[in-house]
Amino acid sequence: MRFELTSSESRTSSKGFAGLKVIDGMRWGESELLKKGIDNSRFDADLLLAEVLKVTRDRLYLDWDRILSEQESEHYRKLIQRRSENVPLQYILGRQEFMGLSFYVDERVLIPRADSEVLIEKCLDVLRQDHKEGSGRPVKVVDLCTGSGALAISLAHFFPIAEVLGVDLSPGALEVARKNAEQLGVAVQWREGDFLDSIRGESWDYVITNPPYVSPEDYRQCAPEIFHEPAMAFLGGTDGLDFYRRLASGIRPLLNPQGKVLMEIGWNQAEAVCKLFNLNGLKTEVFSDLAGRDRVILAR
Repeated sequence: MRFELTSSESRTSSKGFAGLKVIDGMRWGESELLKKGIDNSRFDADLLLAEVLKVTRDRLYLDWDRILSEQESEHYRKLIQRRSENVPLQYILGRQEFMGLSFYVDERVLIPRADSEVLIEKCLDVLRQDHKEGSGRPVKVVDLCTGSGALAISLAHFFPIAEVLGVDLSPGALEVARKNAEQLGVAVQWREGDFLDSIRGESWDYVITNPPYVSPEDYRQCAPEIFHEPAMAFLGGTDGLDFYRRLASGIRPLLNPQGKVLMEIGWNQAEAVCKLFNLNGLKTEVFSDLAGRDRVILAR
């Protein structure tokens, strides 16, 4: 059967894909990804074929006997090849869902993770508790290490009275963030700069951040897909705590009297990060993700 083409054949020619049915394409794609040890091979193969055909995944199973054109087959082959090389599915598709919103992503930004939704949900809880819409002055929020803008844009989308600034050292990341804000119709300001240095001389009601917090040792043990994402979005110094040290030692002059800091942490970093903030005169609370792991710290 045509979907049993070898990897070398699939790389060099689309001949042999002619007349391939959708169901056979799905099986072939799954087989190719399995050979490379890709997790969720059938799911990924299905989504890549659905992307080629511009249909939903369930539509593939309804139109299983549709014949792929040569152009569609070649496009699909190329996408399967990229995924076989451990390129993240989100980069191939050019999108990732976060907080129910669809964000554009590419190799310039970290792919938003579901774990970070805990940070936004907690931040929204705090904002809604502290402020009522339509009353008082605007709420000033800054998102440090904004990357794709997922945190800043989600916050502005779900709490529109907030004036949100997203900061990142990478101009490429800020290009992605601006594109996402425009596509989602959300007003956020963007600024290129190095963490706290970019906001000195200003006062903030809330500072949120998902900073780099992975140590080099842990980074080397990550899944191969991780190495396609920008390393600067992961590496947080020898022990992964460099950005928390900078934040703990420098944030107090930048906060309004009732200001708060909300940050994502690694699952085993709560004690160390809380200690850093406590030593600098800030009180801390720790919140868990759905798996019961420490995920978010609030400092005030």
